Amino acid sequence: MAKRSGTHYVLSAQLLGTGAPAYLTAAGVWSTCLQDAHTVLTDEERDRLLAQAEQQQRIVCDPYVFDVRVEPGGTIDPLSARERIRALGPTTRVRRPDPQSPVTLSRATPSPANGPRSDAGE
Repeated sequence: MAKRSGTHYVLSAQLLGTGAPAYLTAAGVWSTCLQDAHTVLTDEERDRLLAQAEQQQRIVCDPYVFDVRVEPGGTIDPLSARERIRALGPTTRVRRPDPQSPVTLSRATPSPANGPRSDAGE
C-alpha cells in the first residue's frame, strides 16, 4: 500500500438536493464548508464513518474519503487539486460582472450586395 501524504482523512459526498459537495462534520451532519469537516485520524474510524455515510442515501450520494493536512492553526488543507476546486469553487468566474452603465450598440446600415456603388463613375 502506498504511503499516505496527508495527516488526516475527510469524508465527502454530493448533496442530493443541490449536487453541491458536502463534508461530514463532527456532529454527524453534512456541511458545504470544508473547514466544518470532521478530520479522521485512524483507518478504523474512517471505515466506520464511510459505512454510515453509505446508509444516508436520501441525503448524499457517492461518499468517499480523501487525504488532507491539518495546519497548526486547525485549517484543513486538501492535498489534491480536485478537492481544492470542490471546496473553493470554480477556477474561473461563472459570469462576467455586469457593466456599470448600459452599453449602446450601434447598428450598421446594411449595404446592397449587388447594387450600384456611389463612387462609380456615371
